[in-house]
Amino acid sequence: MSDTGANTAKVARPLSRGGPLDALRFFAAFFIVVYHYAEQAPVSLFSIHPAFGRGYLATDFFLLLSGYVLGRAYGSRVSDGRIHDGAFLIKRIGRVWPAHLVMIAAFVALVLGTTALGMQPRNPQWYQWDQLPQQVFLIQTWGFQGPSGWNMPTWTLSALLVCYALFPTMWRLFSRIGSPWMALLVGCAVFVAVDVFSRQVFGLPSFHLHLKNGLYRAIPLFLMGVLIARLAREVVIGPKLADALAVFAVVGFVVLNGIGEFAYPSLALLGLLIFAASGSAQNGWGWAKTGGRLSFSLYLTNQFVGAVWFAMQRLLDQKVALPEAAHWAIWAMAFPAALVFAWLFERLVDAPLQDWLKPRLEKATAGWGGKRERNQAAQAMVTTLR
Repeated sequence: MSDTGANTAKVARPLSRGGPLDALRFFAAFFIVVYHYAEQAPVSLFSIHPAFGRGYLATDFFLLLSGYVLGRAYGSRVSDGRIHDGAFLIKRIGRVWPAHLVMIAAFVALVLGTTALGMQPRNPQWYQWDQLPQQVFLIQTWGFQGPSGWNMPTWTLSALLVCYALFPTMWRLFSRIGSPWMALLVGCAVFVAVDVFSRQVFGLPSFHLHLKNGLYRAIPLFLMGVLIARLAREVVIGPKLADALAVFAVVGFVVLNGIGEFAYPSLALLGLLIFAASGSAQNGWGWAKTGGRLSFSLYLTNQFVGAVWFAMQRLLDQKVALPEAAHWAIWAMAFPAALVFAWLFERLVDAPLQDWLKPRLEKATAGWGGKRERNQAAQAMVTTLR
């Protein structure tokens, strides 16, 4: 078999740092930052080209990628009964919630501090105190009323908590479908059905739903990512074909969105890009490894950096008359500022929190075991009694 073809007998490449997957994680997070900062430019990027207003595609890509990564990392362990469903969920919550709490505390401090100085938030509807508990406990997408609020991007974390809880059941259920292609087709049917339901009930496609209904958007996309992970494990492609498919997906995505809004084809190409990344032999990219590590922190902190940065820019505008080129330069500098802040947050906050928390969660869930471990323990007990 040529290395350009597909072969179900080959072994899928393991997930590794510094390759296409890390690069994709970083680009998805960075485009979300572009989307969030677009309206703060001297001329809104949304008015320059409609493609800048399709940040939902970056978020959808993030959800697809989340399902894919978990499917690749934990799918076989779920199938073999080597992980307890509750232990899996607790560890996933432990991965996202502590850093989220730190950023929520930072937003609260920012709002209290600026209010004490007589500076009101530019969008006060985002910082309503009665919505803070929903934000703290990451339940804002579970049907609650109100605007996005506080650290808006964390709506995806709220939805992903439910996805994490469903993941083991998803994997087992769709594993009963013998063909990974058929499983993926069923997943596509689920996505389309939920989108049709959303249009009929809410009057919006699923990718434009209000954030309080984010579960309808997130769960089908996460499921699609999980099924792409299964496909990548069972249908292994050679590196040349993988790289060719990746180029096709990227070029096709750019061309499509340059022409107009083609949501379904765009999502299909993003799914193809993720699948292609599984077969690529490219690795050792230092920048991608760093970017992959920063992606979560960048996603979590960019709204805070933007709130501070552009508030300072408005204060400067009130005191100094700057030319338009200077406004563009200041706006552009928000992106390296977001990257630097994310790097500091990852190094000084997120990584130390995880280093402290992981062994404690391992210890707390050590006795739970998966089905396989429980069966082995039971068999050992029977042998001992005999």
